[in-house]
Amino acid sequence: MTRDPNQRLVERLRSRFPAEAAQTDQWLRERDWDPTADDVSLIWVEAFADRTMEAIRRRDSEVVQSHTNFIAAAYRAEPEALRTIVDVAYAENIMWDAGRDDKVWAWKFIAAEIRQLYEAMWGAPG
Repeated sequence: MTRDPNQRLVERLRSRFPAEAAQTDQWLRERDWDPTADDVSLIWVEAFADRTMEAIRRRDSEVVQSHTNFIAAAYRAEPEALRTIVDVAYAENIMWDAGRDDKVWAWKFIAAEIRQLYEAMWGAPG
């Protein structure tokens, strides 16, 4: 069975970032979601955005870059198929409760495509 692009993105994130995937799965389980269900891709990626937010709070530029570059590369490969999951579930949420200083610090480490999507919704931090 062919998996949809959103499910493939989640599978690739799980493979590339196993520790963050385990944390994301746990977060979903605590809220009575099955993290392996086919219909949870959007909520899974939204919860994965919290892992990026945690890296921003730690000021871990390497993790911020690796997360956003990985997702941006997937988005470049399938922009129409992944637009909703990357834009709404990830980009709009990566800094949803960050303070101004965290947002300004993180901005230079976030992949350009993710910055563009974030900025379209929330504006550039500053």
